[in-house]
Amino acid sequence: MLKIIITISLLFVFTTQVNAQLELKNTPEKKIERLTEHQSNYYDKGDYEKFKLYTDSILQIARKNNLKEIEIDAIIRLGVYYKKKAEYDEALSYYLKALEKSKTIPDTFKKQTVILINAGNIYNVIKDTTRAKASFTEALGYIQKHKGPDIYKMACYIGLGGVASVKKEYEKSLDYHLKAKEIGEKLNRDDIIIAALNNMADNYLNLEKYNNSLESSEKALRLYTNKQSLERRALSLFLKGAALLKLKKYDEGILALQMAQGIAFTNEYQSIQMDTHRKLAEAFEEKGDLKRANIELKQYKKYKELYLKTLSKTDRVLIEQELAEKEEVLARLNNDITKLSSEKKYYLVLGLICIFVLSGILLFYVKRNKLTKLEAIQLKEDRLLLKNENEALKTKIYKLAEQNTSPSNSKENNATSYQKSSLSQEDRELYLKRILEYMETEKPFLDMDIKQSDIAENLSMTVHQFSEVLNVSLKKNFNNFINLYRINEAKKMMKKPEYENYKILAIAYEAGFNSKTSFNRVFKQLVGQTPSEYKQQFG
Repeated sequence: MLKIIITISLLFVFTTQVNAQLELKNTPEKKIERLTEHQSNYYDKGDYEKFKLYTDSILQIARKNNLKEIEIDAIIRLGVYYKKKAEYDEALSYYLKALEKSKTIPDTFKKQTVILINAGNIYNVIKDTTRAKASFTEALGYIQKHKGPDIYKMACYIGLGGVASVKKEYEKSLDYHLKAKEIGEKLNRDDIIIAALNNMADNYLNLEKYNNSLESSEKALRLYTNKQSLERRALSLFLKGAALLKLKKYDEGILALQMAQGIAFTNEYQSIQMDTHRKLAEAFEEKGDLKRANIELKQYKKYKELYLKTLSKTDRVLIEQELAEKEEVLARLNNDITKLSSEKKYYLVLGLICIFVLSGILLFYVKRNKLTKLEAIQLKEDRLLLKNENEALKTKIYKLAEQNTSPSNSKENNATSYQKSSLSQEDRELYLKRILEYMETEKPFLDMDIKQSDIAENLSMTVHQFSEVLNVSLKKNFNNFINLYRINEAKKMMKKPEYENYKILAIAYEAGFNSKTSFNRVFKQLVGQTPSEYKQQFG
């Protein structure tokens, strides 16, 4: 009997503790803690609809349980949501509600400061400089009164710098960004310093202090590490290129802009892609190269449309207004191109015909004498590229490019038809990286109708530049280059169980060839076996 009583008592105590723990887990604070974790995850992923869903739930629980500070935080986050959606009036209404509520709670100056900074940034976006300045100034007042953190002060300075820039008070903007930079140095935050230096470089451009702009952008570039934002690095290169163009250092400026363009293309920074094409069009016009200027002008228009399509209606209107102010030079360029005199056109066409004919004659004799030797060398290189299957094709092609551009091969390289090219070795290396990354990620070779011009256009290159990179860096023409990838893809397919029952013709089509005859011929050349013989090894 005693044992039964003891057992029942222990069971009662255990049940009571479990219930207490469950009640603790289900308190409003714990529920909000769990919801906040999901809320943050969805914000980081960019899923703002689910972010709002969890924010609404948190707000409801906070209001029901009179949790004022959490309620204010939720209202602020709803403001963030509507800012991301570019619904600026709605975002401002939430920020102002949060500000009003926070003033009824003691010791909430930090929240009030954050709200004012967020509101000020929206006012800056919609060009309401009066309210933006008032918000940042009020926030600074809270910081100074309560000795708030430097990071808040830095945000205010950057915001006030933006206000001054919109009002074209560039000297004043410089002062604010210099203060933000000093805070970055104090906090040992390179990201803050880089952002401030980029803003300073932009202000110096507007003040026509081009050497100062160049110095600021180069300082920013020296601070970059792998931990820093690639987008900011692309912006620094763009600003450096813009300053160099103003200093009439066109070749250096074009190189910096092309480097910015490479980063922007790889990472899909469409705004920077658009701006670099605009500046490159201006640069080539200044150099008198209207052909390349026209190419860049077309690319600018293309990326402008792509970029504007990603924006909300409100943002689109604001950005179009800004771009209209920057397109005066491009309008002049358009006029220059359309006003080429008929006489110049005649001599230009005649000259091109002469060059074409003479080049054709020269190339005929050169190719006739060297064709056999070059084909043998290229076939040997291609077989080696496809032989070691444990190493990625992109890596092997990089090694081939290094070998072809080494000092021992420099004399031969300089003897190519591209010796008067405007592309430097650095240009070719940058373009080669873009080409190989594009081939690996987009796999254009699988399209049997793909043309050299298609790939060049997608990479914002001229056909001549694309051909030059292949010829000089890899010593290959387009067909040889594309067939390497197709044969490499076919070999991979033949090894995979899911292609075991595929006929040779089906594999040929899957790999990008348009006929069995050409597939068999190229496969035999590059692998040393027919496709059937090779496939039997894995059957």
